[in-house]
Amino acid sequence: MIGTEIAFRLAPGSGDQARSIAGRLARLAPASVEHVLFLDDAAGDYGCLAVWRTADDATAYIAHPDVATEVAALGELMGKPTRVRTYVMEDQHRISRDGGASA
Repeated sequence: MIGTEIAFRLAPGSGDQARSIAGRLARLAPASVEHVLFLDDAAGDYGCLAVWRTADDATAYIAHPDVATEVAALGELMGKPTRVRTYVMEDQHRISRDGGASA
C-alpha cells in the first residue's frame, strides 16, 4: 500500500474547517482504499492520509489539478508551503473483523 499525507496547521480549535478541507480532498480521491483525517485540535495540527493500492494511483492524485489547487490554498492559508508526502505503508498489526489480532 502507498500513503499520501497532506499535513497542515490551522488555528487551534479549527476542527470544523479541517473537516471541510478533508472532505474536499476525500471527494478527489475516489480510487483510494481509505481516506482519513487526523487532528490535534488543541494544537491546530491536521492532515489527511489517503491509502492507495499502487504508487501510480498516489502520483495521479497528487498531480490532479484540483488537488494541486487545494494544496496551494492551504499554503496560502498557512503562509508557508503545505507538506505533502507519499510513502510505502506496511501493516505491522491489524485487528480482524472478528476482534482477533493478526500480524
